[in-house]
Amino acid sequence: MKKLSFFDWEIHLQDDLMAVTDTIMKRMVILEGALELTGMIWIDEHNEMQIKPTWDCVISINVKDMILTIQHSSNVFSNKE
Repeated sequence: MKKLSFFDWEIHLQDDLMAVTDTIMKRMVILEGALELTGMIWIDEHNEMQIKPTWDCVISINVKDMILTIQHSSNVFSNKE
């Protein structure tokens, strides 16, 4: 897993995913392979995390520690890391 910072949150991404962050717009685009869009997260005007996945994934949110983890569902259900 890759660990990234996104404002006050720690983001854990599956190793084959890439992230591009726009700090002005408070958005992170998540890409895979040949720049295929796989999701986007952003902080809205109420300072709340918003998530828009575009593929079959599992998103785990640890509010206490402010950690968001994103993985392909096939990895989660087959016990892959």
